[in-house]
Amino acid sequence: MPNGTFFARANRGLIRTHNEDVASVVVNASNDVLLVVADGMGGYEKGDYAAKVTVDALIESFKTRTRFLTLGCAVRFLRKAVKDANRIIFEESQTDLNLQNMGTTVVAALVRKNRLVILNIGDSRAYCISEGKLKQLSQDQSYVQYLVRTNQLSEEQAKVHPKRHVLLNALGNNPSCNMDIFKLPYNNEKILLCSDGLYNSLEPRDIEMVLATEDTSEQKGQLLISLANSRGGEDNIAVALWEPLND
Repeated sequence: MPNGTFFARANRGLIRTHNEDVASVVVNASNDVLLVVADGMGGYEKGDYAAKVTVDALIESFKTRTRFLTLGCAVRFLRKAVKDANRIIFEESQTDLNLQNMGTTVVAALVRKNRLVILNIGDSRAYCISEGKLKQLSQDQSYVQYLVRTNQLSEEQAKVHPKRHVLLNALGNNPSCNMDIFKLPYNNEKILLCSDGLYNSLEPRDIEMVLATEDTSEQKGQLLISLANSRGGEDNIAVALWEPLND
């Protein structure tokens, strides 16, 4: 049985006419955990397709892996699954006029024993809760975050910058893909992945307060989505949450 509880769901929000976010969590036979969130782009029936292809490529491949002998095996698995998804999305965008210019963000977290691997393309995010505080584990591959990292913009300015939605990288836009990989120690922290529809709507303290409650993982995840919608629900919202039983 899994040594934790989890929740994964994507919500259309209140403004958008369709949903292009996808979220999933799965546990394999060795109690390794994989969380994935993808935020598609490219218009109706384009972005949602790219996001679904990406999440399916990761989740379905993961289900067939009963164990990873080393952390390196887990990293190679993630790289290959994402590259396979990129190839499918790019090739179909080149051959089907209805799928041109589609792409997606993707953020994945793979928990293997006391190690954590984060893979990121775009601006969906991976967080952990450490000592009650929300800690971002991924780095946004966006124009405004580049300006923040190079000290040309403050975090507060980035939140309202007119180009805050401009990505520097996305899956499926090119024949090959570049991805960030972070290998981190894992000490039974709660893990949260989400699209920008969540973190742009809520303050870190809002998320911390929800995750600190005694509610179930499903109740917490649903509450995060409801809160984001109560703040306007201007975008699709994806949430994938993992909570170890002995955190």
